[in-house]
Amino acid sequence: MKETKLKIVTWPNKILRKKCKKVENINEDIIRIFNEMYKVMVSNKGIGLAANQVGLDLSLIIIEFENKIFKLVNPKIIKKEGRIRFREGCLSFPNIELDINRAKKVWVEALDEHGNELNLELENTLAVVFQHEIDHINGITFIYRVPFFKRLKVLFKLKKMLKNGLLKQEKES
Repeated sequence: MKETKLKIVTWPNKILRKKCKKVENINEDIIRIFNEMYKVMVSNKGIGLAANQVGLDLSLIIIEFENKIFKLVNPKIIKKEGRIRFREGCLSFPNIELDINRAKKVWVEALDEHGNELNLELENTLAVVFQHEIDHINGITFIYRVPFFKRLKVLFKLKKMLKNGLLKQEKES
């Protein structure tokens, strides 16, 4: 697989807490970005990736699940149903896994990489992955989906990892 210029952005980079800009024009640059994001996601053994996780302020997510690849532009959840508790990890928070409560079923509207409208109905694990990635482009990371005191423990661990050089601190974009 060819090397890419994009790299995973890790906590505490501010772009992870920023709502991403809507994509107005789907063009060759967006196709190239999706291809680069896919390489980064696969090389880091992820199943989903949002553009801000590679430092880009764009409302783009990519997900690969059960041999199907979703490349979505401006995705949004329009309806949620049910509850599921799921153990989640995140490429932007290495070595952190948290039990997160999510909707068991979601309906998502988006455009694909060719500008076609998509209406997806997703359940269980795939619904969780979509919620996680759509949260990212809305500036919400999974540590904000746990109770306050649990979040404090996670932030303490992250600060310790940063201090010990176990997290790369990139220059803010």
